[in-house]
Amino acid sequence: MTDTRPGDDIAALIEAKVAAAVEQAVREAVDRLRWAPRVYGDERKLHVHPTAVVNDALFNLSSGEITVEEYAFFGHGVSVLTGTHDITVFDRARQVTVPKSGRDVVIGRGAWISTNALVLGPCRIGEHAVVAAGSVVLADVEPFTVVGGTPARVLSTISERPGGTA
Repeated sequence: MTDTRPGDDIAALIEAKVAAAVEQAVREAVDRLRWAPRVYGDERKLHVHPTAVVNDALFNLSSGEITVEEYAFFGHGVSVLTGTHDITVFDRARQVTVPKSGRDVVIGRGAWISTNALVLGPCRIGEHAVVAAGSVVLADVEPFTVVGGTPARVLSTISERPGGTA
């Protein structure tokens, strides 16, 4: 015969419920971190339309504002950076000499920024443009244009109405 005390069954039930709730909360927190963007700088300088999908992007707002317009979407690991450093100074000064503004980035309506692309401000990615995976964007991308490479260059253009609703 096992030696049980009154309430052991209730304690075990409560312990199991608490363990399940904690496990669920941890799983949800990890998912939020995995799929949430990372923001460096003043979050008030980041403007993401509610229809945009940015996944786990990194946004650096040190030197400007970033706007992501309607229906724009990102692959994973995209970085959009406004910050830069002054190469004419050295040591600690190089680390901390960062312009406060002037390097804004706008990602236009319906633009697709593919996985691991790097977008460096100042620039504008035009509406319905496509930035190929792994590309480095250093300048404006015209609307309905596909760019790729390092640095990104024009690969092709897209018909403005290829059966979609552009």
